Amino acid sequence: MAAETGFDSPLQGYTENPVAVLQRLREGCLDYLGAADDRVTDLHLLAAIRSGLLDEWARAFPDPRFDPQIPLRVLLAAAVAGAFAGEYALCEAGPALHSPAVLAELGYNVAWLAPGQGLSRRGTQEPALFQSDTLRKLLKQIETADRAAGQRPGQSLIAWFNETVGPALLRAAGGGTGAWIIDCTKLLVNLENGNYEGSAVSKDEAGRPIRGYKLALLSSLVEEGRIITRIGWDDVRASDHPVARPLLAGETPLSRGDTLLHDRGLIDGATISCLKRALGVDVVFGLKRDMLAFRLAVAQAVLRPASHWREHPTRNGQAILLVQDIGGPWEELTVPINGGVVRQRDEKEPDGYRYWVFASTNLARSAAGIVRDYGSRSECEEDHRQSKGPNWEMDEFTSTCLVEILFHVVVVLIAYNLCQWYGQTTAGQRFAGKTKRARQREVRREQIAWLVVIVGAYYAVLEELEVADVFLEIDGVAKERLRASVKRLKAARQVGKRAVG
Repeated sequence: MAAETGFDSPLQGYTENPVAVLQRLREGCLDYLGAADDRVTDLHLLAAIRSGLLDEWARAFPDPRFDPQIPLRVLLAAAVAGAFAGEYALCEAGPALHSPAVLAELGYNVAWLAPGQGLSRRGTQEPALFQSDTLRKLLKQIETADRAAGQRPGQSLIAWFNETVGPALLRAAGGGTGAWIIDCTKLLVNLENGNYEGSAVSKDEAGRPIRGYKLALLSSLVEEGRIITRIGWDDVRASDHPVARPLLAGETPLSRGDTLLHDRGLIDGATISCLKRALGVDVVFGLKRDMLAFRLAVAQAVLRPASHWREHPTRNGQAILLVQDIGGPWEELTVPINGGVVRQRDEKEPDGYRYWVFASTNLARSAAGIVRDYGSRSECEEDHRQSKGPNWEMDEFTSTCLVEILFHVVVVLIAYNLCQWYGQTTAGQRFAGKTKRARQREVRREQIAWLVVIVGAYYAVLEELEVADVFLEIDGVAKERLRASVKRLKAARQVGKRAVG
């Protein structure tokens, strides 16, 4: 990454210290007072900054700039704040980073909250820390560098996520449970707009034409939820295998004894065999109905007496049965597999039952164990489906430029991962297993107004009534000092309003 030099604006470091802030308030001192508008975003970003994650990401970012004016950690914090706020346009990244608490933790003067005092040599007349085209210019430089290296525009962003961001978050989350999920999803764009760079036209499951991209994800399950550690990218025409398989290659994050939960669309006998034989990684996957292994498993199951079937561990009306060594007809598969057969009453079927088969290379697992393993995958699939909805809007693109599309996807995945990781921490435990929207609702239900107060070298996020209580105590010289501070802050705010106007 380029050295962040050459910027000599009046930087000022701040330390979070509620005790010192309250003491200085009682003395009538006040440098800044404002609402903490988005506590959910602040809590997650502050945790990323204090843990060192943000700095680690910034150091490894593929920044081609020479003598940059605006540090990468600021740009990344702004982009992630925008993802939390649902702002997916690059021009909204600067305004998204408006929290005095986050700015203070980043080490920047709160005066830059006023229009015309942004973090650049030229300044900005926008109510933002930096100009709206700053990120776009950076991404254009990344695109140029990637093309010069013979890579897809934005490929270095994918490499950065895979090599630094994902592993750092997983490490911060304690390394995961040893269970992994690999899957692919489609990100669709306007079919009639052929300007989306790198997109292609294909057909969906119903045979209807679609345009867009394919995103592969390798995720590690954690105590509550998952951390996405690696991603792959191609146009929507690509089959799942070539997009997803590289995520398991090279220095794979999987370790001996881990379990990989495979999607039906990614079934590949050679890969499953290699994972089990060479890496000691077990694979759990659903079998397709047209596969010989599926038919063999069902054929063995129907011969078993009813007394051998057991109730499904989580679904009423379904029964399960373990059948062994069902991989014989599968030539590419060179390791043994057992199957958990699931059946449910269906009078439309010839024998009155509908069947599903889930296979595992872990021969010690019971039918219930195999079904539970694969069930973990289903929960994460629903969770990821929501990432393309109003929760995260990962498939909402405001540009047809591929490097900007990839940056948006990567930033949304970072914000999503932050939610997953923060829920594992002591401070964020109350949010574990909850979506971003649910976390925002929970904070709103607290009905507590929070204020950011900055005095001298210290800042604190305090309850509104706590600040009011301190103000009521002030008298004498301290009261006059406070009155002068309030007048100064009001005058500065008026200047800011005129600049915006």
